[in-house]
Amino acid sequence: MRRWAGGITGACLALCTSAATLHADVLPADAGPVAGDVALGVGAGMLGADPVYALRLAYFALPWLGFEATLGHNPSGSEHAVLHYANAVGRLHHQGRLRPFVTAGLGTIEVFPGIAVNAKPVTKLLLDAGAGTHLHLRDDVALRFEARSFTVLDQQEGHRGAYHYLEWSCGVTFSRPLHTPEPSETGAQP
Repeated sequence: MRRWAGGITGACLALCTSAATLHADVLPADAGPVAGDVALGVGAGMLGADPVYALRLAYFALPWLGFEATLGHNPSGSEHAVLHYANAVGRLHHQGRLRPFVTAGLGTIEVFPGIAVNAKPVTKLLLDAGAGTHLHLRDDVALRFEARSFTVLDQQEGHRGAYHYLEWSCGVTFSRPLHTPEPSETGAQP
């Protein structure tokens, strides 16, 4: 597991270092998030002590508020889990390459015990909240770094409780506006 964590951390640092060497004219200085854009992202990270991989699709109806759906896979030893959750995403309208965001939502986690144990898959409700940032390489490509807290609600007969996990991940996000932005949406003077 430490090898996974070291590899992912190294890749994130290498991507940050290479992104910092890009010229400032790749992204216009007055560019910012626009309303009506859609984003597709992939990421990898750690959920607790195990690796997690995610595919995300987001729609931003407003420049600062959007909706994101995520499908994740957590292959951990003899069992594995599939996560699917929906989140509201609030992003800071920031003029520049670094664009922070906060996110919160709910979903489910389905744990498959594996073939060694004669057990059926278990589905649990999960709540999540987190924050991160996009580091834009261009106006349509960004590196994504984030940390989330997951709370898995366990409600079985005679047992109620919650399990908490920390997830951190990095990835790449591709975004595309669904319309041509007005000058007022990009911060440009008319």
